[in-house]
Amino acid sequence: MSNRKRIINILCTLGPSSMNQATIERLEERGVNLFRINLSHTPLDKIAETIETIQKYSKRDTPICLDTEGAQVRNGTMVPDTVVKDRQHIRLVSDPVIGTEECISLTPTSVFSELKPNSLVGIDFDGVVLLVLKSDENSAETVVLNGGRVGSNKAVIVDPAPVLPPLSEKDIEAVKIGNSYGITHYALSFANRADDVRALRKLTGPDSTIISKIESKLGVRNLDEIMVETDEILIDRGDLSREVPLENIPLLQKAILRKANIVNTPANVATNLLESMIVNRKPTRAELNDIINTMIDGANGLVLAAECAIGKHPVGAVDMVLSLVERFHRSLDGHRVEDLLESGQLLLPSLHGTNPLHDGRPIPFRKTTSSMLAKLPGVEIDLETAMDVEQIAHGVYSPLEGFMTQDELESVLESNRLPCGAVWTMPILLQGKSQEYAAFEPGQSIRLIDRRSGESIAVLHLEDKYEVDLNDVASRWFGTTDKSHPGVNRFMERGITMLGGPIEYLGPANTARSPYQLTPNQTRMLFDIKGWSKIVAFHTRNVPHKGHEHVIANAVERSNADGVLIHPVVGPKKAGDFLPDMILGAYERLIEAAFPNALLAEFSTYSRYCGPREAIFTALCRKNYGCTHFVLGRDHTGVGDFYAPNANRDLFDSLGDIGIAPVFFDTVYYSKGAGATLETCDPDKNDCQSISGTMIRDLLTKNQPVPEWCMREDISNWLLERKNAGHSLFVGQ
Repeated sequence: MSNRKRIINILCTLGPSSMNQATIERLEERGVNLFRINLSHTPLDKIAETIETIQKYSKRDTPICLDTEGAQVRNGTMVPDTVVKDRQHIRLVSDPVIGTEECISLTPTSVFSELKPNSLVGIDFDGVVLLVLKSDENSAETVVLNGGRVGSNKAVIVDPAPVLPPLSEKDIEAVKIGNSYGITHYALSFANRADDVRALRKLTGPDSTIISKIESKLGVRNLDEIMVETDEILIDRGDLSREVPLENIPLLQKAILRKANIVNTPANVATNLLESMIVNRKPTRAELNDIINTMIDGANGLVLAAECAIGKHPVGAVDMVLSLVERFHRSLDGHRVEDLLESGQLLLPSLHGTNPLHDGRPIPFRKTTSSMLAKLPGVEIDLETAMDVEQIAHGVYSPLEGFMTQDELESVLESNRLPCGAVWTMPILLQGKSQEYAAFEPGQSIRLIDRRSGESIAVLHLEDKYEVDLNDVASRWFGTTDKSHPGVNRFMERGITMLGGPIEYLGPANTARSPYQLTPNQTRMLFDIKGWSKIVAFHTRNVPHKGHEHVIANAVERSNADGVLIHPVVGPKKAGDFLPDMILGAYERLIEAAFPNALLAEFSTYSRYCGPREAIFTALCRKNYGCTHFVLGRDHTGVGDFYAPNANRDLFDSLGDIGIAPVFFDTVYYSKGAGATLETCDPDKNDCQSISGTMIRDLLTKNQPVPEWCMREDISNWLLERKNAGHSLFVGQ
């Protein structure tokens, strides 16, 4: 089968680490194709309950596969830390006793009729080896040839290999249970011949999907006839390596996959794909090489067993496989060595409006030399424009490469899209008075000088110079020309002349930078290090209160996010707003107390207060930071009564999928009766208390603590301590 056409599935075994709602939902969201129940580790009386749990939490009806015990021998439950020594005598029995160093239980009972003097019995891979001295139908006397630790429920290899029925009694009962719950996928362990597949299909029905596990010499020898009867195969490298020299497994895997590809039988590969991630957050380089080579060899599916069943990072393991699958598929189109040197978490959204194959920083590095720069005309820019320059340069405003031309502005105002077709709602303008820009003409390059420092921070390659009707643009941008609207007032005062064209970034001005001022490249790198691939962004302009806590916690839960980017705006604000240091310090304390899976960073921009347009704009910026979800309240980035309560939601709905999913919230109240924050409140019961930022500011201004139902006591106390130590809490104090 051609690599170019091949879909690679991910099969996950569910167990103690993953048999819960949050993990099942997160695995499903990542597109896991099959949930496996290992009957060797699931008691018969727990099978129905296990199926019900998965079906209850599965929102996408991901198929469930019952993996039979099959024709295998296993030991029973052992006393913990049982160790046997060379030359020690051990009795093997069919009774289900708790095993010790003197007596070990084996199943199925039929194996004892196959044990003969001088038969070898190996328990687990590279483990204990016993020699049979004598046996009967229910027991055997043995001597230890190779001692070691004996764990519970381990696979047992017998040499000469016994002839066992393809299904255990437990398997037969389990299939009946599976059928009653509508299960259609079954894995046949130790498929040794075509008749074994036919025996299982007789129980499961003609429409079932059977995955035959190739994990014995006999199964390999009869592979051709097995593939005629089965729907898929699965190479279990673990059990196969108990019968085949370990060094032969890589070559045997290649041979089996080659045969399966020739006859178009889907082939899955299991065992030790990401074994190290049972404990560690990152795999070994050898494991990554193994998975890539397995896909190159022709595998159609990759099985995560212990990694998802008992590992510490089941979702992280799936994310790692997804990332490798994506890289494998991209490699089929060819890639330059330079592409492979770029960092990037492929499971995060691409920079908005860019080609995902070449995702990255859209603004070129400095090309203009110092001598050339000195000869260029210059224009001073204010703090807000300097912020726009930095955000354009670092890809926050991707796909913009500079300030908007007239065609781009018109396209955004008319259709909420750039001329290239990418959704974009916010005009990004280099705006000034006519006399300021009188000397500039298209074709020129112009230094943009930060007024704060007097340093050149960018070069504008001027493509378009144009004038606008301020009332017309304001009406289409803000929905009003009313100068009581702060965004309209700022726009009206800046002038009618616009300069448009791409910029060349020269670097930030020599001003102190906050440790929280992270670029999209940096947040994406941190998400990768943390193992996050689903991140919800929280935009705020205030210190955190209990309503914010409710929104953050519920947004993470609703989006099944791995983490949250708490991203307060720290640009110029209006009088009475909290100062950035107060906001960041308060959130540091909240994260320490309640949100360990949070990253705090500042968003260096300024509010335009343009309601739904700004809601989309701030969401797209967070997409560029690597976030997959974005919190939106009813009055997000609006002001006064200029925008309807549902305007944000309506614009999101009209634009379709923009690459970042909104998580909508209405007003959050405190319920005195429930003693908790709620999103619904019955005013007739007089039970609701509004969580008001205005109330919080008034109390702190009067040096009074904020009630604990409204704000955490430690945050309220910290803010008062800062105020009493002489620090301003608010802009304009």
